Amino acid sequence: MPCKAEEFSNWDRLFIALEDSHMRQNVLLDSLGQCCGGMVSLRTQLDKLVKGKGLPGLESVYRLHMEQVRVWLQQDLLKLREEETQRERNLNATMQHLLRRSHEGNSLLERLEDSWSRSGTPLGGAESKIRHQPTQTPEGLGAAYGSGTKPASPLLREQDMTPLPDTATVKRALVAIATELQTVHLQLSRVLEQVGTQRKDRGDT
Repeated sequence: MPCKAEEFSNWDRLFIALEDSHMRQNVLLDSLGQCCGGMVSLRTQLDKLVKGKGLPGLESVYRLHMEQVRVWLQQDLLKLREEETQRERNLNATMQHLLRRSHEGNSLLERLEDSWSRSGTPLGGAESKIRHQPTQTPEGLGAAYGSGTKPASPLLREQDMTPLPDTATVKRALVAIATELQTVHLQLSRVLEQVGTQRKDRGDT
């Protein structure tokens, strides 16, 4: 079953556009190569005609044609440079976006891990505070019971103030972050691979 247009994600559309641009560049380069080969052949034939028949008007026509071809070639080269510059900008923007998402995911993961490590031992903090609570005297206990109020336990007060961590929520958040980081890493690898392929096609070292 062919994929529908709405099934493509933004990343798929971006890479499809980059591949189309790269194909157009290759087609233009092939056309330029054919034009250059045709110019060499035309120059050879015209040189033979000029030397053989001595037609002075043919040389001026030849020069005019060569000038037009040179202008066309310059325009095509300028267009290729503009497309290459735009493609480099798109790739750089994509890489910056992927790196920013990766950093944000790492920061969020570190905050969750830090929060989990701090909230994973709430009882120890309560016990330390209980040990620092002043010991109540029998008079104080008698006054509390005499007034009809039940003395509150420091441990209960500490548990009321310290909420228990939601383990399921933290696990779901960690799984979502790990999945997002894997996706970012995959997209970044594809971008780097495409950049390397384009540089190899251009002959960069």
